[in-house]
Amino acid sequence: MNFVDATPKDAGAIAKLHMDSWRSNYNNDLSKEYLDTIAPTERSLLWKQRLTTPSQNQRVILAKEVESIVGFACVYIDDNEKWGSYLDNFHISEAYQNQGIGTELLKQVFERCKAEATKSGLCLLVNQSNVRAQNFYLKNGATNQEPGIWNAPDGSSVPTFWFTWSNINIR
Repeated sequence: MNFVDATPKDAGAIAKLHMDSWRSNYNNDLSKEYLDTIAPTERSLLWKQRLTTPSQNQRVILAKEVESIVGFACVYIDDNEKWGSYLDNFHISEAYQNQGIGTELLKQVFERCKAEATKSGLCLLVNQSNVRAQNFYLKNGATNQEPGIWNAPDGSSVPTFWFTWSNINIR
């Protein structure tokens, strides 16, 4: 497994993996109509924009097997005033889950934050319905800090939890 920085040519594959993950994990949180008709185009445009004109603190790290993208993380360095860097997206292809790839990708995020961040810590929002993701993050040293809300792109308000690492060393 190789871990590399994303480039604009990766936008389509990232958008596809993002959509596959949402369809698998968010089908009870986002409307079927949104997931089927709006989200694919929206995610495609989002990743093209993020990778062609990234913000200065954005880092997108890919997990690649040969030339296939099997996972990705998008982190914004020093973006959250309270908890440090913000992990905006973290997705592993369903076929590659439970093989240690997620843990290795998370280590890559930690290393990037340690090298570049001026604030300690890392945080992310996890949907309350996504128990599998919660268990993954807890197993990898995160703390469930408090409830939150994701103002989802389909217009819904999705209950979430803020998960944090105050010390970004993986167990």
